Amino acid sequence: MGLNLHNGGGDFTPHIRFMASTSSWRMSAEGGPVDFDFTQAVFDLDQIKTGWCCIAEGEAPEWVMDASLEQPAAKPTDGRDWKRGFKVDVFSPKMFGDEQPVRELGTNATGACMGIQALYADYESQVGKNAGKVPVVKFNGATPTKVGKGNTNVPKLEIVKWVDRPADLPIEDNQKSAQQSEPAQAAAAPVDDDDDEF
Repeated sequence: MGLNLHNGGGDFTPHIRFMASTSSWRMSAEGGPVDFDFTQAVFDLDQIKTGWCCIAEGEAPEWVMDASLEQPAAKPTDGRDWKRGFKVDVFSPKMFGDEQPVRELGTNATGACMGIQALYADYESQVGKNAGKVPVVKFNGATPTKVGKGNTNVPKLEIVKWVDRPADLPIEDNQKSAQQSEPAQAAAAPVDDDDDEF
């Protein structure tokens, strides 16, 4: 199915960003964004969302979300620079701390979108045999890539294993997925405290 990322207000969610210019990662923090080393984390690809995103300098991104991955929203026609983008929750107490272990990765940046498309294709090929589980994803650097007249860096994201869904990543009521076929107890399983990999 793919993610349909090709271009043609609410509660604050802590977030992370892939900085294509430096192939590095940044996260929101109380005193302003801070750089961090991305090792690996759970990506909630079962609940990834896509849509149109407009990012104006100095402002929060504005989104027009798709009804579903199969039903893209119409591109806004207000003359601003709307591009296809995605939002996905990422879980890692090791990188983000126990108080806010879930961060949102949401962007319309070309390199990040290319990286997440490749990751999602890998996810789709494996999810059937891993029902009720979520992927642990490792960051393996970035690949310099020419896009049109410009250049970007595409993050290399690799699924290294599948784990029970952390309780911090509940399944939304409106999500239809293979994971919902599993018993509710398995869907809300806590992460093993001995697993310090993410």
